[in-house]
Amino acid sequence: MRRSILFAVGARAIRSLTAARSHRGRFPTLDQNSSFLGPEPRGKDARKWHIRDKRKLSNRLREFFIYSPALGRTVGVRVLLPGIPQEVSPVIHLYHGGGDDFRSWTDFGSAEELTVDSPYLVVMPDAGAGTYSRVAVRSEVHDWPTFHTKEIPDFLRKTFSVDFAPENQLLAGLSMGGYGAMKYAAWHPDRYSWAAAFSSPLDPLSAIPAFDIIAMREGAKSMTLFGDPVTDRSEWIANSPYGLAENLHGLNLWLSAGSGSLEESKDRDLLESMVNQQGERFSARLNSLGIRHSWFPRTTGLHNWNSWERELGAWLKTLRRQRDYASSDHRSIERRSGGVDDRRGSPRVADGGEFSYLTGHALFDIHGWRVEISRRRAQIVCFGSVSTAGFSLTGTGSFRVRTPGLYEPGRRYDISVTGPTGSNDYPQRADKKGRLTFTGRLAAAMHDPIIPGKRTQHFTTVGQSEVTTVRIASTPDESSAPARTVESDAAPRTAPADVGLRAARSAEDTAETTDVSESAHVDAGSQTPTVYGYNGHNIVTGFPPSD
Repeated sequence: MRRSILFAVGARAIRSLTAARSHRGRFPTLDQNSSFLGPEPRGKDARKWHIRDKRKLSNRLREFFIYSPALGRTVGVRVLLPGIPQEVSPVIHLYHGGGDDFRSWTDFGSAEELTVDSPYLVVMPDAGAGTYSRVAVRSEVHDWPTFHTKEIPDFLRKTFSVDFAPENQLLAGLSMGGYGAMKYAAWHPDRYSWAAAFSSPLDPLSAIPAFDIIAMREGAKSMTLFGDPVTDRSEWIANSPYGLAENLHGLNLWLSAGSGSLEESKDRDLLESMVNQQGERFSARLNSLGIRHSWFPRTTGLHNWNSWERELGAWLKTLRRQRDYASSDHRSIERRSGGVDDRRGSPRVADGGEFSYLTGHALFDIHGWRVEISRRRAQIVCFGSVSTAGFSLTGTGSFRVRTPGLYEPGRRYDISVTGPTGSNDYPQRADKKGRLTFTGRLAAAMHDPIIPGKRTQHFTTVGQSEVTTVRIASTPDESSAPARTVESDAAPRTAPADVGLRAARSAEDTAETTDVSESAHVDAGSQTPTVYGYNGHNIVTGFPPSD
């Protein structure tokens, strides 16, 4: 009964979205057709992405059809060249919403006109139905995140002259596209500097019917996108900007949503009202973590292109003001040249500065660290207090870590792994690139089946809240040798007291972060999210208890 009600509400929201857009023209996806290119590539040609066709639509607008191995088919991508020519251009990754495609921002959203005086190269890739996730469709898997975050950057690198420094990589999108922008930013906070979401659902667990319907529009079965929201809760959190909000520290964040009504009308746009409420909750979540952001709850506005065209223009004006300010702020350049992070007053992560990262992936790369976790079922992992002195990991299974080149090549270091299964100490020499590679055991999961499935969902998983600590220090007999590390002789670290480590920074430190807000900025910190015990710590999740 409860699920039927949720589906009815979700279906009504999708119908509202369809009606709101119908007056602007036909859905572009109905006209999308690549049959003129012939059969899809096979064999060797299907192993690598490649451009199958390209067109010049205007002085600045280019259209490409790219074969994607991650998707197993050819999809479209539009690119807007910079309005202000650049030798090396910054990039805006601009994503469409559900029911639209790669043509929508230029056909309906005036993206070409709004960026005429902009230095950015704007790439607008297709995203199918708009899940911005891995979707199982019959015997195929549509891996949209790999297409957007790996294949599209490769395409840009080989086709255009672009700057891949994090400060020149920006993400933005409308509706589900804004969800994708925020999720990719939370997954890869070391690769982007901006994330903007216009009228977007940022907490999938609060919009389960909408996400399920969008996945089914791509051809997936019901409740297969992230699984069951109760038994597969970790998968939902791992794909939730709300659940991974801690990773967004240091990024410039922009959120906006309309009220769902117009002054001259009494009708309500239920979908826009829903995303407006989600924006309020997401803003409150960011405030509770001490993350600066810009949240604009508009007093009017529907879930349509009129609103999104306005929001894109407002965001681009903010980017222009910030770039003008940054170009005239020579003091910040001097501070960066001294190897100090402007926003925190501490060593940059690239130089060994400390950071923490929350993820649901078993294999991930972050700030040059590569972590592989062998586990039997999905779990949220905290890679915490990471620096040259060591780190901590939560969860069960075993791990393999390769560090960045932060250590002196050929020098011996003592590796100490301490966790629920005991302690293990051993020395190791850094390779010629200054990297260390080592393995260790996390907690053991009691009664955790070798092959998880529906028959074993009732098995309890014990150990995911346990913390394993790794310490890295130079060996005593070589302590006098010069070292490249920042904290190689520091005292051993202990496990973090909170996975929200950075959120506990003082208000003074937070106030020193870059302020990109305008006078309309709203702090929604008055809301109090729910606190749940997770991974052995008190982490503010705001998710309601499972039914």
